[in-house]
Amino acid sequence: MSQWRLCMFVLLYGVASHAWSEDVTGDARARIDAIRHQNTLELDAEDAACFSKFAVTDCQNKIVTRRRKMLAELKRQEGALNAVERRQKGLEQLQKSENKAAESAQRELDTQAGTDKTTEEDRQKTLDGKVLSHREQAKAETRKSKQPKSTSALDDATVQKNRAAYQDKMKELEKRREDRDKRLQEHGPSSAPLPPTLP
Repeated sequence: MSQWRLCMFVLLYGVASHAWSEDVTGDARARIDAIRHQNTLELDAEDAACFSKFAVTDCQNKIVTRRRKMLAELKRQEGALNAVERRQKGLEQLQKSENKAAESAQRELDTQAGTDKTTEEDRQKTLDGKVLSHREQAKAETRKSKQPKSTSALDDATVQKNRAAYQDKMKELEKRREDRDKRLQEHGPSSAPLPPTLP
């Protein structure tokens, strides 16, 4: 039960002080790892000692049960530590969000103080200019996407060279076909005909 008290101690005080709680959760995690290691060594030694007893299987089954309980308890404690760490991170994130909101509000106040000097007409002109700029940019992007893409980036000399190579390959293929047909006519079919089917 002392391990459970340690976990509750970490859980209750972990939220109160971030720097302090990081040390405690780190210490608690190290302690859990040490306990797991120590208990595993002890259970392994007891398991090895079971072989000297008459009821080996019964002895080993008891050790397996104790090991399972020990690992379940340590896993539960780690889960509690993980919950504390998640809560701490959530609080940190909330604090960051609050700080950003406060900074944003301050900037807004500063901006309002500065914009009191400008007229509503100036702000509207600036806004209209931005809208117009965005529309022009969107039109330019649309025109770019509608233009057909060039299917061939090769120059004429390369195209002619490729065509000549293709025609040479086709002539060579035709010559091999003619040679094959000629051989077949001279030597006849290479395999015997199939026997007739019986009724």
